[in-house]
Amino acid sequence: MTTAPDLSKLVVELRAKTGAGMMDCKKALTESNGDFEGALTILRKKGLSDAAKKSGRITKEGVVAFSIQGNAGAVVELNCETDFVARNAEFVKLAQTLADKYAKGDLKTVDDAKDLVQPVFQKLSENMGVRRFDRFVVEGKGGVFGYAHKTDPTVGAKQGALLELSGDADQELAKELLLQIVAAKPKYIKRDEVPADEIAKEKEIYSDILRKEGKPEASIPKIVEGKINKLFYQQLCLLEQMSVRDGKTPIANSLKPGVTVKRFVRYQLGE
Repeated sequence: MTTAPDLSKLVVELRAKTGAGMMDCKKALTESNGDFEGALTILRKKGLSDAAKKSGRITKEGVVAFSIQGNAGAVVELNCETDFVARNAEFVKLAQTLADKYAKGDLKTVDDAKDLVQPVFQKLSENMGVRRFDRFVVEGKGGVFGYAHKTDPTVGAKQGALLELSGDADQELAKELLLQIVAAKPKYIKRDEVPADEIAKEKEIYSDILRKEGKPEASIPKIVEGKINKLFYQQLCLLEQMSVRDGKTPIANSLKPGVTVKRFVRYQLGE
């Protein structure tokens, strides 16, 4: 005579396997008359149904992660609904796993991440997904470097950056540049990358302000040019920014001979 499995033990086993709540596991086992595989199927169907309902909920929290794999690197923003889940170790681990796979080239689009996100989605019962990613691959001499800024080492980062340098780039220089990018928020590497219409718009704004201040019309172009050089370019262009460490050394001075900033991307959660 065989003994029927202990329902409470099956509930524990089912919860360990699926990550579903105790009550959901108990209901699934009751519905399947104690059949473990049947209960798994019920939970899976329920999970997919719940996921469809939750997929429309707003994801405004999350983490930023990066990964360097050989001559390639990637940075990823993974979003969720609440800060509570954003701090969850499994969610943070998922973000790192995704960054690793994007860096390796195993994932090529945002949608490619869905199969990895789905199990964590179901387990944590919260809408989540990859919002964006960038991948750099070095061609020739140089390197890709990444940084994720954490205010608490036990939780995921909210800011990060990815950087490509050509030439004899080293980790120390890359770290300085990455810290600058995250802290000072440049949009361009140098001034000739700034679109002409953006410059024209700034000049128009400065000119209007100066006219309202009563400045002579003849002096306005020279004053505006000075403001564009000192304020606008120094704010937007990485190489013209002053180092965040001392506030007076241009970042361009930190570059070693033969080293060039090829490209960078800065991530701020939610931006």
